[in-house]
Amino acid sequence: MKKQRKWLLFTVGGIVTTIAGYTVYRFSKRPANTPEKFLKSEHFSRKVVACLGDSHTQGTMAHNFVNDLAVQMGDKGYDFINAGVNGDLVYNALHRVEDVIECEPDYIIILIGTNDILARLSKSNEIHFEIKKQLPQKPTESWFIQNLRQLISLLKLHTNAKIAILSLPLISEDSDSVAFKAAVEYSKQIHAVAQETNITYLPLNERQLEYYETHRPTKQKRVVRSPFAYFIPSFKHYVMKKSWEEISQEAGLSLTIDTVHQNKMAAQMIEQLVRGFLEKEMND
Repeated sequence: MKKQRKWLLFTVGGIVTTIAGYTVYRFSKRPANTPEKFLKSEHFSRKVVACLGDSHTQGTMAHNFVNDLAVQMGDKGYDFINAGVNGDLVYNALHRVEDVIECEPDYIIILIGTNDILARLSKSNEIHFEIKKQLPQKPTESWFIQNLRQLISLLKLHTNAKIAILSLPLISEDSDSVAFKAAVEYSKQIHAVAQETNITYLPLNERQLEYYETHRPTKQKRVVRSPFAYFIPSFKHYVMKKSWEEISQEAGLSLTIDTVHQNKMAAQMIEQLVRGFLEKEMND
């Protein structure tokens, strides 16, 4: 009887480990259109759009706006590069910017800063990001601005690309929360840096705020602080085969699937802003 129980526990443990491993593999897997893969492909006479950012851009933990744009604008002669990396702060993007520069893009879309905020929400978050992302210092708002300025400076210096930067998506669906207010504040800083560096500013935060005011959930949702909590939606998507939209609705959220990552509605706002920027540049 004891042997049977041990075997059962071993079997169940093996199944759980396999499922968990598969889920992590799927949301950690890099996209098919990374800078490295782009450089090995043929892309003659096409406009190259490099999207630089974090998990919002990588698109394996929620709706993938880069893939949508590639489908929508591929027949118009655009190739999209996905230079998003889950969990990255601006500091990390700065230290891999050479990957984007080597692709010689015609356009660069920047969407980053959410993790700079998440890393400051608690001591455990701070330690998690400092270790996982090898940060040389404690994340601060001033450090975020410093790194963002340097990132844009390098892109302007080493490419001829037209550059646009999006303000941050909402963090949490609770307008009284620290994370929500921080996303608004950091977006103001992004706007200021965009004006200072003379690049195009795309008002994502403002657009989501407007939508939130008329579609706010009955019960406001504060940001989920534990990184493990982001595993659950990915499990539902990759293992249970639920759509990101279903997961968002089940959680009672209007713009995110887990209080951080974008659902279809939120991703479409990003797509509209980016597409508008590209179409305007094409017609100028």
